[in-house]
Amino acid sequence: MLFTLYPTITQNYFILCFVACLGILQWAAARKHNPVLSLSGRRGLGRPGQGIGLFLVCGSFGWFFAVTPGLFAPGLAGGELSSLFVTAGLCALLVTRLAAIVWNLFSPF
Repeated sequence: MLFTLYPTITQNYFILCFVACLGILQWAAARKHNPVLSLSGRRGLGRPGQGIGLFLVCGSFGWFFAVTPGLFAPGLAGGELSSLFVTAGLCALLVTRLAAIVWNLFSPF
């Protein structure tokens, strides 16, 4: 596997996938008014949460293409990209669920 040959691209791709998945989860939670997936509790539901989710997705892609050196040089292959995406997506879901549990536990309303 090329994970060790291209550590910068691998790390950047993982961060891209993690933040983009986090943004999609926030957008979906805000759209469906689901506080179980919202990082900011009930205050992040509706339009503000959708804006935060959209910002996270667009910001992650903008950051990735701005800072990744040699993006179009030979790098990670399809299987490696898929495994990084699945891992980052699961991590984003885990972080979202844990943050929502903590938020709801300590939220006064």
